[in-house]
Amino acid sequence: MRRRFLLIILLVCAALVCYHGISRAAITPVTQIKDIRYFASKDYVRVVIDLVSFTNLKKGELKDSKKIYFDLEHASSLSFMKKTIDVDNSIIKRIRVGQFDKDTVRVVMDLDNFEEYKIFTLTNPDRVVVDIYGTRDIPPAAENIEKETPDKPSATPAAVMEAKEPEIIKESKVIKEPEVIKEAAKQSEKPKELEKAPEKGLEKGSDTVKPAEKTHEAADTGRLKAKEQGGQPGGDALIARKTIVIDPGHGGHDPGAMSKSGLKEKDVVLDISLMLAKILKEKYYFEVYMTRTDDTFISLDERTAIANGKRADMFVSIHANANNSPSLRGIETYFLNFSNSDEALRVAARENAISIKQMKEVQSDLGLILASLARESKRDESLHLSHYIQKSLISKIGKKYKGVTDHGVKQALFYVLVGASMPAALVEVSYITNCTEERLLNTDDYKKVLAESIAAGINKYVSSLPDATQYAKASPHRK
Repeated sequence: MRRRFLLIILLVCAALVCYHGISRAAITPVTQIKDIRYFASKDYVRVVIDLVSFTNLKKGELKDSKKIYFDLEHASSLSFMKKTIDVDNSIIKRIRVGQFDKDTVRVVMDLDNFEEYKIFTLTNPDRVVVDIYGTRDIPPAAENIEKETPDKPSATPAAVMEAKEPEIIKESKVIKEPEVIKEAAKQSEKPKELEKAPEKGLEKGSDTVKPAEKTHEAADTGRLKAKEQGGQPGGDALIARKTIVIDPGHGGHDPGAMSKSGLKEKDVVLDISLMLAKILKEKYYFEVYMTRTDDTFISLDERTAIANGKRADMFVSIHANANNSPSLRGIETYFLNFSNSDEALRVAARENAISIKQMKEVQSDLGLILASLARESKRDESLHLSHYIQKSLISKIGKKYKGVTDHGVKQALFYVLVGASMPAALVEVSYITNCTEERLLNTDDYKKVLAESIAAGINKYVSSLPDATQYAKASPHRK
């Protein structure tokens, strides 16, 4: 009898322990770091921390010791084996991961020549993105970074406790839409009258464009020809001063949207982008980079990082649209901003490879990033760039092809545009799911007209800038 009583007591205790553990797990979810990736150039680094799931995030910094850090609450670092990642860049030396306490993982970044940094979160996969901008004209990183010595020990994660109280980055899903962002929605529906710019180009060259590779020779050739031909302010001479990154959407294992006949978005937009890059370089003398020049997968995080790393003046991402309704057709251009439009949310969710529900949640989480865009005028510049591209597309396509539908300039939260430090636009050139536009997208003639139209729109945008005359005068003297 006594043994039976003791057995009952033990079973009850075990049940209570199990219930407590389950309750605690339900209240306090545990996340882990899956991977840490980085994309580095001379004066810019993007660090991406992939997580099992989201958790509260707090940031802090020690400016005197050139360290920034952030804490992941309810997290464990046990499964992540790379506790130290050596970057050896002129901006960031290393990334360190440690279990700060039993419930917190701390990620520390040892920096050197940096001016500012931004931290934001994205989903699918859940991840933290850190953009770090270095000072311009900094010396290249030494081949051998100074090693740690007993006299000069490296700070451990625990040593960073001297920092000020961390600032909470992500603690809820509700961030009110700033008034400056709301105003952009009104502006996007009222396009400003766009100034006209000369469309006549100079003689063509024969250089090819390589992925993320500077075309200095093309730019120098363009400046020389512009000078020889008497390039005037507002004309083609000024274009040599600008750098553009062209981004063909999708690629590799990600085909993008597909037509019933099997035409893939990734192939169509690559063809258009290659044509576009060639026109921009040979006719308008831009310095051109591409995120990809073949059927290669490039993550959304890396695409914008390439543009930031090149200090580009513009970033243009090329896509083809899709819809369950085969009758829907037309052309539209997007810039990064809040959107309450069901159609804009649907398009952005498809390009971001997430659900519309996730799209709405992430849109709230990125409120501070979008507000920052408004403060820095990048939102308005992106709006103007988008209008020039859209107007040029409709005008030129409409002259050659009947039935073009103008869906106008819209705003939505596209991951590929998040974090871009320059005016950026995303062009949905046509609907690959519409039988008429699918046939057109399968022809070189239509793709060439699309490329020429986008290039002309970019040219007009640059010609409208306040510093257009200054760039034109300085162009022949640039080294």
